[in-house]
Amino acid sequence: MTWPIRLYLARHGRTPWNEVGRFQGRTDVPLDPVGRSQAAELAELLRGRIEAVVSSDLLRARESAQIVCEVLGVPLLALDPDLRERGYGVFEGLTRHECMQKHPEIWAARERDRNYQPPGGEPHALVVERMQRGLMNAVERLAGRHRTALVIGHGSALRMFLEGLSPRPVGSIGNMEYREVLHDGRRFLYEPQETSALLAGP
Repeated sequence: MTWPIRLYLARHGRTPWNEVGRFQGRTDVPLDPVGRSQAAELAELLRGRIEAVVSSDLLRARESAQIVCEVLGVPLLALDPDLRERGYGVFEGLTRHECMQKHPEIWAARERDRNYQPPGGEPHALVVERMQRGLMNAVERLAGRHRTALVIGHGSALRMFLEGLSPRPVGSIGNMEYREVLHDGRRFLYEPQETSALLAGP
């Protein structure tokens, strides 16, 4: 078996909720036209570099993955619920302004710690645990078949996973922006990049 396996971890394309800054979490929101264009643009950027795609099963990620697969003619190996976004509890469906108005004390705690668990939200440790599991599942699907893949997930869940590998803080991940990780047969390796692929649109 040949190592390492390279994964390009990307956030899904833009949605109507992204445009207005609304927390999506587990809510199934489709891409908007900008998001669909972003997915096609990322496909061209990664042409010749990826051999397969794995995705979260939420609609916005799934649509992004399908566009990339259609543009590049590569297989979609799996839709994995372990790659879903963090559940945001009382924040889900609200804009940041609405969170501040409806839950001022809770929002203040979140402002102090971006990994803060709001009431009804998914604990940070569980997000990292299932992301590790989902990405290991991706590696196992690739091993012996492909050397590289695009994994489409969600901003907060991807950031939380990467923070566990990074020697310094991981910034927010924009729509269809990606980070690269390697799996060397034993563990994931991440060298923080100074820049990554932030595509068209806000």
